[in-house]
Amino acid sequence: MATAKAPVKKSSSAIKRAQQGEKRHARNTSVLSRLKTDEKKLRAALAISPDEAKPLFQKLTSALDKAAKLGVIHKNAASRKKSRLNIRISGGAAPVAVKKKSEAKKIDPKTKTKAKAKLSTKKK
Repeated sequence: MATAKAPVKKSSSAIKRAQQGEKRHARNTSVLSRLKTDEKKLRAALAISPDEAKPLFQKLTSALDKAAKLGVIHKNAASRKKSRLNIRISGGAAPVAVKKKSEAKKIDPKTKTKAKAKLSTKKK
Protein backbone atom coordinates (compact mmCIF):
# COMPACT_ATOMS: atom_id res chain seq x y z
CA MET A 1 0.00 0.00 0.00
CA ALA A 2 1.16 3.48 -0.75
CA THR A 3 1.63 5.70 2.22
CA ALA A 4 0.07 9.11 2.19
CA LYS A 5 2.44 12.04 2.35
CA ALA A 6 2.12 14.47 5.19
CA PRO A 7 0.80 17.89 4.12
CA VAL A 8 3.58 20.31 3.30
CA LYS A 9 3.67 23.38 5.47
CA LYS A 10 3.75 26.59 3.54
CA SER A 11 5.68 29.53 4.79
CA SER A 12 3.88 32.78 5.36
CA SER A 13 5.75 34.34 2.43
CA ALA A 14 4.60 31.53 0.10
CA ILE A 15 1.01 32.03 1.21
CA LYS A 16 1.29 35.78 0.62
CA ARG A 17 2.80 35.27 -2.86
CA ALA A 18 -0.05 32.92 -3.78
CA GLN A 19 -2.60 35.53 -2.69
CA GLN A 20 -0.79 38.22 -4.68
CA GLY A 21 -0.81 35.98 -7.74
CA GLU A 22 -4.56 35.45 -7.47
CA LYS A 23 -5.17 39.20 -7.21
CA ARG A 24 -2.93 39.92 -10.20
CA HIS A 25 -4.59 37.21 -12.25
CA ALA A 26 -8.03 38.68 -11.56
CA ARG A 27 -6.83 42.18 -12.44
CA ASN A 28 -5.02 41.04 -15.58
CA THR A 29 -8.00 39.13 -16.95
CA SER A 30 -10.26 42.10 -16.29
CA VAL A 31 -7.91 44.53 -18.04
CA LEU A 32 -7.36 42.22 -21.02
CA SER A 33 -11.09 41.72 -21.42
CA ARG A 34 -11.68 45.47 -21.40
CA LEU A 35 -8.91 45.99 -23.97
CA LYS A 36 -10.40 43.39 -26.30
CA THR A 37 -13.86 44.92 -25.98
CA ASP A 38 -12.57 48.43 -26.67
CA GLU A 39 -10.61 47.21 -29.69
CA LYS A 40 -13.67 45.44 -31.12
CA LYS A 41 -15.72 48.64 -30.69
CA LEU A 42 -13.00 50.67 -32.41
CA ARG A 43 -12.76 48.27 -35.35
CA ALA A 44 -16.54 48.31 -35.75
CA ALA A 45 -16.52 52.12 -35.73
CA LEU A 46 -13.70 52.13 -38.29
CA ALA A 47 -15.84 50.08 -40.64
CA ILE A 48 -18.53 52.77 -40.45
CA SER A 49 -16.49 55.97 -40.39
CA PRO A 50 -12.95 56.92 -39.32
CA ASP A 51 -14.23 60.18 -37.81
CA GLU A 52 -16.43 58.31 -35.34
CA ALA A 53 -13.49 56.12 -34.34
CA LYS A 54 -11.21 58.92 -33.11
CA PRO A 55 -12.67 59.25 -29.59
CA LEU A 56 -12.66 55.47 -29.25
CA PHE A 57 -9.04 55.42 -30.39
CA GLN A 58 -8.09 57.92 -27.68
CA LYS A 59 -9.85 55.80 -25.06
CA LEU A 60 -8.13 52.61 -26.28
CA THR A 61 -4.74 54.32 -26.42
CA SER A 62 -5.07 55.39 -22.81
CA ALA A 63 -6.19 51.91 -21.76
CA LEU A 64 -3.26 50.30 -23.62
CA ASP A 65 -0.78 52.63 -21.93
CA LYS A 66 -2.23 51.88 -18.50
CA ALA A 67 -2.13 48.13 -19.16
CA ALA A 68 1.50 48.39 -20.23
CA LYS A 69 2.31 50.43 -17.14
CA LEU A 70 0.75 47.75 -14.91
CA GLY A 71 2.63 45.03 -16.76
CA VAL A 72 -0.50 43.34 -18.10
CA ILE A 73 0.86 43.61 -21.65
CA HIS A 74 4.33 44.49 -22.89
CA LYS A 75 4.95 48.14 -23.71
CA ASN A 76 6.05 47.27 -27.24
CA ALA A 77 2.83 45.32 -27.80
CA ALA A 78 0.83 48.37 -26.71
CA SER A 79 2.86 50.60 -28.98
CA ARG A 80 2.45 48.22 -31.92
CA LYS A 81 -1.34 48.09 -31.51
CA LYS A 82 -1.59 51.86 -31.25
CA SER A 83 0.55 52.32 -34.35
CA ARG A 84 -1.42 49.88 -36.48
CA LEU A 85 -4.77 51.30 -35.42
CA ASN A 86 -3.54 54.85 -36.00
CA ILE A 87 -2.62 53.90 -39.56
CA ARG A 88 -6.14 52.57 -40.07
CA ILE A 89 -7.73 55.72 -38.70
CA SER A 90 -5.62 57.98 -40.87
CA GLY A 91 -6.73 55.97 -43.91
CA GLY A 92 -3.33 54.48 -44.69
CA ALA A 93 -4.46 50.85 -44.73
CA ALA A 94 -7.50 49.07 -46.04
CA PRO A 95 -9.79 47.59 -43.42
CA VAL A 96 -9.25 43.91 -42.78
CA ALA A 97 -12.30 41.72 -43.23
CA VAL A 98 -12.72 39.51 -40.20
CA LYS A 99 -13.81 35.98 -41.03
CA LYS A 100 -16.10 34.14 -38.70
CA LYS A 101 -14.78 30.87 -37.35
CA SER A 102 -17.55 28.88 -39.00
CA GLU A 103 -16.74 30.38 -42.42
CA ALA A 104 -13.05 29.63 -42.08
CA LYS A 105 -13.66 25.91 -41.54
CA LYS A 106 -15.90 25.39 -44.57
CA ILE A 107 -14.15 23.86 -47.56
CA ASP A 108 -15.27 24.67 -51.06
CA PRO A 109 -15.28 21.49 -53.21
CA LYS A 110 -13.82 23.43 -56.14
CA THR A 111 -10.76 24.48 -54.13
CA LYS A 112 -9.83 21.05 -52.78
CA THR A 113 -6.16 20.28 -52.92
CA LYS A 114 -4.79 17.34 -54.89
CA ALA A 115 -4.17 15.36 -51.72
CA LYS A 116 -7.75 15.81 -50.56
CA ALA A 117 -9.03 14.87 -54.02
CA LYS A 118 -6.96 11.66 -53.93
CA LEU A 119 -8.31 10.78 -50.50
CA SER A 120 -11.89 11.28 -51.60
CA THR A 121 -11.40 9.07 -54.70
CA LYS A 122 -9.77 6.28 -52.68
CA LYS A 123 -12.73 6.08 -50.30
CA LYS A 124 -15.12 5.29 -53.16
